[in-house]
Amino acid sequence: MLAQLARRASSARRLPGRARRAAAFGLDAGSGADAGRWPRCTPTHRLGGSTSSIRRPLHATSIACSEGPREEEAGSGFGGFLDRRGQENEGRSAPGSNYHPAAGALSTDEMDHPEEGWPEEHGDPDRDAENEHYFGHYFDEGSEESQLQEWHRTKEEELGRLASSTEKMLGSSIANQGGVGEALGMMQQWNAFSASVSAELRELSDFRRRNPQYPPSEFMTSTTCHAAEMAERLLAHLLGGGMALDPATEVAAYQLAMQAWSRAFSSASGDRCEDIIERYGERFGGDFDHMPSIGAYKTVLRAHRQSCSSYAPARDGEGEGGSPGEKALSLAALLANVHTAGDLVLKPDSEVYSLTIAAVRNTLLDSQGRRRFRRDETKWSLERDLAEGLVGAFERMEACLDEELGEGGEASGKELSLAPWHGAIGAYADVLATVARIPLDNEEVTTEMMLSKLERFVDANSQQIAGSIVKSGLSEDDARDVVDDIQSRMEESYASALLSGLILSKERGPAFDGLDRALDNAAASDSIFQRLASRSQKPPMEVEFLFPRPTPDHYQALIQCWSECVRRSYSTPESNATMGGLDVLPHLMAESLLKELEVKHSLELDGSAHVAVMWAWSQVLSWPAIYRQHDYHFAANAIDDLLQRTMEGYRRGSIRFTSHESVAKMYNFAFRLNSKVFRGGEGAVKRSLKLLDQMEYWYRESGGAIARPDAFTFALILKTIAKSGSESSASQAEAIFQRMQQFGVKPREKHYLAAIRAHSQKGGKKVDSDPKQAEAILQLVKEKYAADKSVKPTVALYTACISAYGGSKKFSSAPRVMELFEEVETLHRETKDEAFRPDGMLYGAVIDAVSKAKSTDDSSLRQALRLLDQMERSFDAGDIETAPNRYAYTNLLRSIARSRAPDRVTLAEVLIQRMQDRSTQLQDDAIRPDAHAFTTVIQVLSHSGLDFAVERAQKWLNRMEALYDEGDASAKPNKVTYTALINCWRSSNRLEAGQEAENIIGLMERKCEEGDLDVKPDAYVYAAAIDAWARSKAPNKAGRAWDIYQRMKQQYLKGNLESRPNNVIMTSIIKACGYTWGGREDKQRALKVLLECMADLQSEKYLGPSCLTYRSLLNAAKALVADNAKRRPIAANIFEACCRAGQLDRAVLEALQNVQPELYDKLPGAADIPSKWKRNVAKPKQSARDFR
Repeated sequence: MLAQLARRASSARRLPGRARRAAAFGLDAGSGADAGRWPRCTPTHRLGGSTSSIRRPLHATSIACSEGPREEEAGSGFGGFLDRRGQENEGRSAPGSNYHPAAGALSTDEMDHPEEGWPEEHGDPDRDAENEHYFGHYFDEGSEESQLQEWHRTKEEELGRLASSTEKMLGSSIANQGGVGEALGMMQQWNAFSASVSAELRELSDFRRRNPQYPPSEFMTSTTCHAAEMAERLLAHLLGGGMALDPATEVAAYQLAMQAWSRAFSSASGDRCEDIIERYGERFGGDFDHMPSIGAYKTVLRAHRQSCSSYAPARDGEGEGGSPGEKALSLAALLANVHTAGDLVLKPDSEVYSLTIAAVRNTLLDSQGRRRFRRDETKWSLERDLAEGLVGAFERMEACLDEELGEGGEASGKELSLAPWHGAIGAYADVLATVARIPLDNEEVTTEMMLSKLERFVDANSQQIAGSIVKSGLSEDDARDVVDDIQSRMEESYASALLSGLILSKERGPAFDGLDRALDNAAASDSIFQRLASRSQKPPMEVEFLFPRPTPDHYQALIQCWSECVRRSYSTPESNATMGGLDVLPHLMAESLLKELEVKHSLELDGSAHVAVMWAWSQVLSWPAIYRQHDYHFAANAIDDLLQRTMEGYRRGSIRFTSHESVAKMYNFAFRLNSKVFRGGEGAVKRSLKLLDQMEYWYRESGGAIARPDAFTFALILKTIAKSGSESSASQAEAIFQRMQQFGVKPREKHYLAAIRAHSQKGGKKVDSDPKQAEAILQLVKEKYAADKSVKPTVALYTACISAYGGSKKFSSAPRVMELFEEVETLHRETKDEAFRPDGMLYGAVIDAVSKAKSTDDSSLRQALRLLDQMERSFDAGDIETAPNRYAYTNLLRSIARSRAPDRVTLAEVLIQRMQDRSTQLQDDAIRPDAHAFTTVIQVLSHSGLDFAVERAQKWLNRMEALYDEGDASAKPNKVTYTALINCWRSSNRLEAGQEAENIIGLMERKCEEGDLDVKPDAYVYAAAIDAWARSKAPNKAGRAWDIYQRMKQQYLKGNLESRPNNVIMTSIIKACGYTWGGREDKQRALKVLLECMADLQSEKYLGPSCLTYRSLLNAAKALVADNAKRRPIAANIFEACCRAGQLDRAVLEALQNVQPELYDKLPGAADIPSKWKRNVAKPKQSARDFR
């Protein structure tokens, strides 16, 4: 093509030769496609992020319109069409939005990573992601599917008929003008066939209609390419048939062949079109009347625009010399240079540049193309180079428009046709889509600046644009297509602007660098949304399509921006303070927008917006500033309500899902949140199993289109079961494995890991673990590994199995633990596979299991210490590659805290100093003591009974605070640390113990109010302080304990759900009353507290008195009221309340006999006591010593 243009310029305009022309144009004087390549910048930028969010539309309607009006009577069928659009636009969603805001913004791979040892895989990688949009989305998919099948059959028959006629024509020579006309007519039929493929598929396919940006299917590619090949063969037949053609007929043949390739979805479309125009130019070089015009080069640009997202492979040599976008930029630059050199006919106009911009945008935002870029590191910079070239082309288009509109140019006073206006709107949308997704060095080119330009352009020219449609001569249907396309490009422009900040943040990294940036982005997007809504208020009816209303895509984009603000990685003490000061929380803004969307666009919504809001709710438990103001279950309940509302909308047909994985994502959010909220236990398991039943229901009802549980779903459920500690957890895990088989989900390492943990001591019920069953599962995995390597017995599985031995009182076995440890060491040594490499978690589990092994003394603890010594020596000698980490040392510290070794304080303090020394020696922060380790030492001191325990504990706390002040965040004291210090005071028997404990609570409350949520007091903290008063000899201890209880209630009412009072605390206060020291007045005050305790036990629903509570009340009454007559009504009330609660046991009867014998004597015999008096008697779930 370059040579042809050069010959034309040389012969017609007396241009210099090729070398001189290259020098004059500033181009390389090479040959072929590389000649005149667009300048390339030095690679300085690597683009990251998801490619699924940037698939590029191929605008069939734009192609048709830019080729000019069809041959129909001017204005036919179009009268009144623009006036009627006002009624049609109410509640309108974009008929062909060129960018789907949901695509890639909140994908599954952004779900939070689970705890250590739970590798996360989202969805089933065995599924074909490329075909995800072809799954059914509704219950009545059969109708659309059958229509598409019938359409495919019809088009294949039409293709066959045309091909048969063409082959027959090619098999005979052209003898006369009639044969020439037949050949030209057949070429026109092939062009019409290609155009119909896209147009008819959009009419039939709901997905294609809503997503014109999606890459062409293989059928679209093969049929349109076949049509273009046949048109080109007909061209060759015409030119070589021996029949002399007049120039006009020959030009028409060239143009029809070029148009056929401009409609073909092929990576070679642009190159094939260039080949034809090259021959065209060679044939008519110097013939000013018939040489290729600017319109012919526009057809080449349209072909380059079609050259993206194609399944068709290029032929040898095609596609070389750059991407379609590069070639379009080179052609536009060459045309400009030829015109500058003197060719006044080949003058690039605004349409040339709008087509160039479209080709570049297609190249940049084509998902397949971007994957190809990333396979070649040298092409990463091409994205930015092309984006900068696109911005340059846009500036030249603006200059052309100014000239064409008469601002100082030759066209002053002339009206523009439809094509420039249509192309300009499309160019603005293309530039906005590109700038919103490709980071540029030019900070002046932003989406906000481009959007403002677009708005000014529309404001100034809206009447002219509408007038050009009226005067175009298009039929009403064609005009409607143009108006719809312009409106969709306007809508796309706003969608790009709304999502720009969010998309660019993911291009530069995983997310924003903090809450403030996320909030700023959401506020900026909200401002754009409000501007869009304001501009759409009552524009003139004939230009309403240029001032679109907010569509579901715009709502969805803004919902994503607000949802992003609660991403858990943004949660810090500082950001929580910011979050707590917001008038409206971001996730509530997102939910409010969703509800508004459901009201305004109730016909059919994309469920992706619901997925985004559910994701936001799944993040809120990482934000204390949010959850501390609510009932702790509020997030789980909210996500359940939203899930049910969404699925009910799906049932009614008002909600659809463009991805078959969307519903699975929503349920996975609910599974994870339930597991976190309910902290294991049977309640969480029941909720998870109920959710799984719902998934199965929707999977069946939709015919398998949605809600298919995947590997991640079952991993979350198994994890919840493993954490429950229920006696039935093992059988429940086995049942889940059976359901996995029903869905064809193959168990992986993480599923077997959960099954092993289901046999371990997990959860709050302290069910004894079953290491034999855990080892049987490990053996199964080892057998599968030996058979086909389908799964590996990873170090995490060995660690879980060893932990099962550590959690078993019945089957603890140090020798078997060591055998398993040596087995995994051997596996790693022989295979060199990193999956078997011993790590700190394994060492910690081994040391913990050995230290807990059965022994009559502290010999197991001593063996664990020796094992730690051995591991350290082996690492230092180079025999093992991984040293014991903090987890191993901390496990051993916990074993020391549980032991009764006489020197346990010394052992703990020596061990923590050893951690510090080895961390310094090895320069390994993974060994350095953290808050957990320091707190464990304080806990050892709290159980030691040593006189100096309080002072030593305070010393360790001071050290933690100093380290934290020096920058060691891991050493920051938390509420467990302060609770351990309170327990030191509680067990010290010092007179000031209660006051000191209360002072620590005051300190924690102040720190919490200042924003330090790590020290927020909970029930354990208050219980320890109350018991410290109860154990003291202070005469006013009952009143002081009651005061702390009141503070605790106030904290609970303010939203600190972790400070909810319980029976253990109430029993401590009652004991404080009963053991009050002092005189008569002191005991009177204590009696008043006792009566208040009785009143609270009756009125507060969260207090459920037990047998122990009533026994303590009776004993306290006797201690405080010496007069038998005065004590009798108090004792009678206590006993009556006990019987009503069904908590009468032998201990209560004995207490009544001791306190009030005359009442006891009136009771019936033990055999005759009504059963309802003792109906709720059970072993207490908590003991008075259960403080941490």
